[in-house]
Amino acid sequence: MGLSAAGMASGLDIAGMTQQLVAAERKPKADRIETQQKQVNVSLSAYGQVKSSVSAMQSMLEKFGKDEAFNGQKASSDNSDYLSIKATAKAKSGVYNINIQQMAQSHKLMGEELFSADPEASLGSGEMVIKVGDKSMTLNIGEDNDDLSSVVDAINNANDNPGVTATLINTGKDGGSQIVFSTTETGEKNTIEIDTSAMTGQLASLAYKDGMVDSKVDEMQVAQDAKIMIDNFTPVTSSNNTFEDVIEGVTLDLKKLTGTSGSSNPETDDIDVKSVKITIENDEKSTKDSLKSFVDSYNSLMGTIDKLTGFDADKEPDDPNRAGALNGDSLTRSVTTQMRNLLNEPIEINGKLYQMSDFGISIQRDGTLELEEDSDKLDDIISENFAVIGQFFAQEDTGFLAKADKLLDSFTDKTDGSLSVKEDTLKERQKSLDDDMTDLNKRMAAYEDRTYKQFLAMDEAIGQMNNQLSSMMSLMMSFD
Repeated sequence: MGLSAAGMASGLDIAGMTQQLVAAERKPKADRIETQQKQVNVSLSAYGQVKSSVSAMQSMLEKFGKDEAFNGQKASSDNSDYLSIKATAKAKSGVYNINIQQMAQSHKLMGEELFSADPEASLGSGEMVIKVGDKSMTLNIGEDNDDLSSVVDAINNANDNPGVTATLINTGKDGGSQIVFSTTETGEKNTIEIDTSAMTGQLASLAYKDGMVDSKVDEMQVAQDAKIMIDNFTPVTSSNNTFEDVIEGVTLDLKKLTGTSGSSNPETDDIDVKSVKITIENDEKSTKDSLKSFVDSYNSLMGTIDKLTGFDADKEPDDPNRAGALNGDSLTRSVTTQMRNLLNEPIEINGKLYQMSDFGISIQRDGTLELEEDSDKLDDIISENFAVIGQFFAQEDTGFLAKADKLLDSFTDKTDGSLSVKEDTLKERQKSLDDDMTDLNKRMAAYEDRTYKQFLAMDEAIGQMNNQLSSMMSLMMSFD
């Protein structure tokens, strides 16, 4: 409210006196709320840092699991122009020679007749049945869709299209274009059949079936599977140019045919590359890098917690940096304790117990981890224990990654994770203190208004008394 500078009758600074009283009344209450707000904000920020660090480590461990970081296999092809290769953790080390004898290809047909592109030209009517493999569709061609463009659109846009595409080739000849049919998928099972026995007009000429006599449709490309020979002994086929798990855990992508010898086929006999050698081996470098990343991530988490919970006795008692924001906090201490317990927990693999120390990771006195510094020694540890390391970390349910994810989730889960619950509690407290400050401001506004009115009433009373005193003095002086 607006306050006058001074009382009209008393000469007192009513506005100043009111503000001083309000300030004196407000200060202890506001200081208490602001102190609590500051404490809550500091704690909320600190817990946020801990949760962020825990979540970062959890994300890294989850990525390790997806990427098979501790038990990965690497695969190489000595000629990726002919064949590329990928391997999963299921792959076993080995060397193979691959002959690419046949590439998978789609089925292609071309109608011999030329079709007019004139939108007014009627090409025929009736039912056209197109089949690819064991799937088929039936098109009803009538007066509203019997021109060339409409027929092609009807084939390509049909909801039950079995996997065939119709295109037009303009040959430059008088009379129009030829229709080409091709399958969207490769493989010898994906062959096209066209039944036009229920059709009239020019479209009836598109009938085709393997072995059909007097067909007016030419086969441009036969449908065929890809075919490879492994180590000149094992023939394998695929409906497409990708072979999955023919060799366990391995995916082969064929690019082009390798050469042959003495086949009387100059197209392949003249190819210099007769086979492609593929090699599958343990990805020990990836395992080593993953161990380093794990140690660094864990130490980063411990560093964050140590900074927030630490106490420096050498600093002055009034130094705000003497104690961390979470010094003495049991929840944060629980994160450290449970993680250390997990690191010390042995994991059984093939009837034998293993610990982190078996893989060159040791726990230091300050709670951090240290990876074997001698690179050659670490390489030997990984080489000798490669399969065990993979199982130690990635074993389903009982591996370290699974156990760590479950533990860290108990802290970070949005619903009932202890760190999340603590954050929610602090946010509620933060809101409550904001509400307290709002209420205090409202009370102080009312108190200011009330106090100011009281001073005005006092000023008015003094004015009346002064007026009465002045009247009495005037009356007494008149008696003289």
